Amino acid sequence: MAHHNEEQEHHEQYGVLLYYKYATIPDLDELFTFYDSNCNSLGLLGRVRLSSHGINVTVGGKLPSLEKHIAAVKSKSLFQGTDFKLASCHEPSNDKLAQECGFNSLSIRIVKELVTLCSRPLLKSPEISSAGRHLSADEFHSVLQNAGQLQGRGSPSSDTRLVLLDARNLYETRIGKFHSLNVETLNPEIRQYSDLASWIDNNSEQLRGNCVLMYCTGGIRCEMASAYIRAKGAGFENVFQLFGGIQRYLEQFPDGGFFKGKNFVFDHRVSVGSSDAIVLGTCLLCSSSFDDYSSRSRCTYCRMLVLICEICQVCVLGFLHLSGYLIILILHLQACS
Repeated sequence: MAHHNEEQEHHEQYGVLLYYKYATIPDLDELFTFYDSNCNSLGLLGRVRLSSHGINVTVGGKLPSLEKHIAAVKSKSLFQGTDFKLASCHEPSNDKLAQECGFNSLSIRIVKELVTLCSRPLLKSPEISSAGRHLSADEFHSVLQNAGQLQGRGSPSSDTRLVLLDARNLYETRIGKFHSLNVETLNPEIRQYSDLASWIDNNSEQLRGNCVLMYCTGGIRCEMASAYIRAKGAGFENVFQLFGGIQRYLEQFPDGGFFKGKNFVFDHRVSVGSSDAIVLGTCLLCSSSFDDYSSRSRCTYCRMLVLICEICQVCVLGFLHLSGYLIILILHLQACS
């Protein structure tokens, strides 16, 4: 009877699935048809992005349906070795939040790039085959623990300086980030991923000759960005990336390890934390501890998410009736500085 109840509970439980894979896709239309048929038949909602270079998927649904979807994708030889990140969670209850995060419908699109590294045209796009070497969560943790003493083939010498590079957007880093004593952390503070290439170009001397350890939410942004850094040639060879991103790291280190705060995710969960309840974020108006983006407050000018606590949200709504332009301008300056 207990076993039956467990099966019933599993059947009804909701989950979110994230995965990506860089691979040469011979027939995009055929792949589009596969995802359209499979996701609709299983009742999955979310975002599917397909390009000639691979796939990037974030979908939600009942756990058995997500498991069937994984099995169907695994049956395609192109996607062998794909890292499927499946997490159980509550079903979306906030319709507005679900809509903004793309979890109230199924969106399947063919795109030129899975992630846009640069807003300007590049003379030559980096080859994904040149991306930085993957480090497992355990290896990544060990590197930080030993202040850059990598072991094994392809490791930098003991006198190589280690720098930690966050490939995420500013609003993500405000609620969670890696921190390790004696390791320099570079936070580009970009408003969108497409600004990262320009930051790398303008700050290349901070990377040249060093061991660059990169991380992002799930790994895909580091793939292209690490390849872009390594494409700069001599002095930029030692680039490493956290395989599976912060999500895999927190699974391996539930207490947070070297990651402090919460991991921002691009679905209705908003963020995922460790067992350590530390709050890194602060309200932009009153500076109280606050790290909840579920209200989806945004800068009116650049549309970047901002942290405004519940009390200040009520106050701001009142002030906006009196001096709306001034309040919005102050919020913009605070949010983007």
